[in-house]
Amino acid sequence: MEASLLDVDAAPGPTTPTAPAAPTAPVTPAYDRTVSRSLVHRWALSEVFLTDAVATGEGVFTAAAQLPLSHAYFRDHVPGRSFHDPLLVLESCRQAVTYASHLFEAVPRDTTFMVTSWTLDITEPEALRCGERPGELRMDAGVTARTRRGGRLRRLAFAMDLTLDGRPLGRLTMDTNCTPTDQYHALRRMQRGTAVPTAYTLSAEPDGAPVDPARVRRLDPANSVLDAVHGDAAALTARLSPRTYRNRSMYDHPYDHVPAMVFSEAARQCALLLGPEDAAARVLRLYGSFLKFAELDEEVHLAAVREEADGHGHESFRMSAVQRDETVAEVHVALG
Repeated sequence: MEASLLDVDAAPGPTTPTAPAAPTAPVTPAYDRTVSRSLVHRWALSEVFLTDAVATGEGVFTAAAQLPLSHAYFRDHVPGRSFHDPLLVLESCRQAVTYASHLFEAVPRDTTFMVTSWTLDITEPEALRCGERPGELRMDAGVTARTRRGGRLRRLAFAMDLTLDGRPLGRLTMDTNCTPTDQYHALRRMQRGTAVPTAYTLSAEPDGAPVDPARVRRLDPANSVLDAVHGDAAALTARLSPRTYRNRSMYDHPYDHVPAMVFSEAARQCALLLGPEDAAARVLRLYGSFLKFAELDEEVHLAAVREEADGHGHESFRMSAVQRDETVAEVHVALG
């Protein structure tokens, strides 16, 4: 299970930066079957994209994922079906981090992972173009930081160089906290003072008119995540829609909070609403910070603004998510 929170159940311990060792030999990862869904914390086999991961040195591994040409969420884009979704690349990297943490860093299976930040830079957008076969994503990765408390890993940070169908694609970083699952549930109960509801036990009725899927380049309304949108070309406000609780890609299993991937999708959709109607819809850069748990049974208010174009002339936007007057997440997106 992945969460979007800083680990607050213990005092900070020492952080040990690591310089990943050089790979011992060239590695060709396999793409012929997916890994066990339990090792990437997924219920549905259809939501598993990771196919392999091989340790190549101390703190270094190479992972592989197959990017499908048909998928109810990641391929539901209009226009843009000729390109792989960068958020699918992001999810594949999240799965690689989870899998490698269990296999190569000896993180126990009864662990809850919490993404505190991630960055995705697509430096070669043309590499996202689809071919006749599903995409083959290669992730050459290394652990960049470890934190231990009480003799157990509590934080792992990663960096990855990405290649898609043999072409350089970009780079990803991801910072995660990892907490024993029993401690995680005890923390959540303590924070709320009550039992913690999940996405599968709550109403999925929107609070405010759902956004028109076409405005966020979607066909299926189930993949649009915004309600009650108001604003102009410079800024907008919205609410995160509870309709997404029934989306089995965004909520593959019964999350008890809003996950980092849903906030990233919300930021993309806010950017699409603020950008010109004929603007390119591809995410080329995404920087996300996930600061606190976003409870599912309370409103999450979103505010997005247009920023100055980045150094490459790409449209840039910033989205903040607020609950109980506290910022729970902030995501920067560049489209091109």
